[in-house]
Amino acid sequence: MRKTAALLAAAALARGAIADYQPPMKNPVTDYDRQLVAAAVALPSAPSFGEGDWLLVVSTRDQRLAAARMAGGAFEVVAVYTVSTARAGVGAEADSGKTPPGWHRVAEWIGGDAVPGQVFVSRHPTEEIIPYPDWRSDLSADKVLTRIMWLDGLEPGRNKGPGVDSHDRFIYLHGTNQEHLLGQPASHGCIRLFNRDVMELYAFTEGHPAYCLVLR
Repeated sequence: MRKTAALLAAAALARGAIADYQPPMKNPVTDYDRQLVAAAVALPSAPSFGEGDWLLVVSTRDQRLAAARMAGGAFEVVAVYTVSTARAGVGAEADSGKTPPGWHRVAEWIGGDAVPGQVFVSRHPTEEIIPYPDWRSDLSADKVLTRIMWLDGLEPGRNKGPGVDSHDRFIYLHGTNQEHLLGQPASHGCIRLFNRDVMELYAFTEGHPAYCLVLR
């Protein structure tokens, strides 16, 4: 009971304080982002998309994610997010610490009811809630915060199957307590976003087919 009460108190504090949170300005949608999405859709390896599907195109070169939704038979870019992909670069090998390339789908959405800044361990929410001033901390270890979108590779031998399987490697889109590193390769393989942004992207995509293409 004491732990539950402490968690509820921390959650109430986090919800109140989040109103003061001032992340950087959102990225405008540019023609470059639209071109990335159009090029992704035109790839021979692209999945078959349907109305209402989401497409997330991650450019590791630009450290950006363009989120687009299929409406009226065409994809419209809805938002562009700053991300961090792996410090070790792009690659699918198990234990490489790299961000896997190619086509994926979001297999699971985890943490929809979590408090902003809530810490996940092995995809389970914990009683630890990091306050927003510490979301840009040089002092603490890298943690998974707020929301998780767990990716599953769609290309056998490239990001799916023995030795290269993105799902088995626990590759996520997730919030972070190292927001100051976003915009540069800094993760251990996952795709990090601002906590504000991962909440928005989660809300956009949950319950809809969502595909993710990671570009070198």
